[in-house]
Amino acid sequence: MLARLFRDLEPFHPTLVGSYPLGLQVDGSTLDIACACDDLDTFEHRLRATLTALGVAGARIERRALPAVVAAFNLGELDIAISGQATPIHAQTEFRHLVLEGQLLLHGGAELRARVRERKRGGARTEPAFADVLGLAGDPHAAMLELERWPPGRLRALVTTALREQAAPVIAIHTGDRAPLLPLFRIADDSDSEIASYLARGTVITARADGALVGHVQMIEDAPATWELKSLAVVEAYRQTGLGRRLVEAGLAHARSHGASRVLLATGAADTQLLRFYQRAGFRMLRIERDAFTPAQGYPAELFVDGIRLLDRAWLDVTW
Repeated sequence: MLARLFRDLEPFHPTLVGSYPLGLQVDGSTLDIACACDDLDTFEHRLRATLTALGVAGARIERRALPAVVAAFNLGELDIAISGQATPIHAQTEFRHLVLEGQLLLHGGAELRARVRERKRGGARTEPAFADVLGLAGDPHAAMLELERWPPGRLRALVTTALREQAAPVIAIHTGDRAPLLPLFRIADDSDSEIASYLARGTVITARADGALVGHVQMIEDAPATWELKSLAVVEAYRQTGLGRRLVEAGLAHARSHGASRVLLATGAADTQLLRFYQRAGFRMLRIERDAFTPAQGYPAELFVDGIRLLDRAWLDVTW
């Protein structure tokens, strides 16, 4: 079916861009296809006819201000995104990013690829992942395009310096007083009274970089074979670096080593980013607990996440 999609769109020069041609795809990655056309109406008509012939249902097709026609749909087990622009492929931003990122990977090799993929597994998209690894400031898409002007020697130096300077935080079980951990716990929970009820419980695994606390995960045994991932947080500077995923994996490994066959966790039902993060880590939706985040539990009366009022708690679990 994918071959037929490319064949039917051949007049528009369909070209793979994004993660797949660079070998940077992770679970949940989208197969991105760039097309070039002289007329957007003609392209949209052909695209709709092609998707109908392929039996694709539920495709989202819309016009963007570029101008462009953009489609998102599922073909078999692949999530696919197609963009058609009245611009030659070589001049389109997605293709320019592809060429530049290929050059960076030539300089950085397997180590750069591994670090970018680690950030992508943590939820970052490709350009923000590269920008984070390389220490680029500002808008990551624009910052990456600025590198087009750099000669090969300067690009090589940028990659070499970035790979040398970044050291992975050290993850270990926390011992001693937990009061210094409160700022991390407050990142994960807006209720001081709730935090006070569980701060001293279970095992806390922390991440430190140059001696500073940059993340934690708390694991609590609820029953001999059932544990709860109670709290997880990463400071802003280390988000989208894969550290959150490493902490979750460390917490699950700790629970398994102590006989757990199931781990539960609860998070805000309005926080779609966290829900995606935990499902990528292997957790599955279990149930919804309504009105869990209210003033009676110590939470602000008007608590919003991504423009959605936070009231309900989503429970997830993973089993072995």
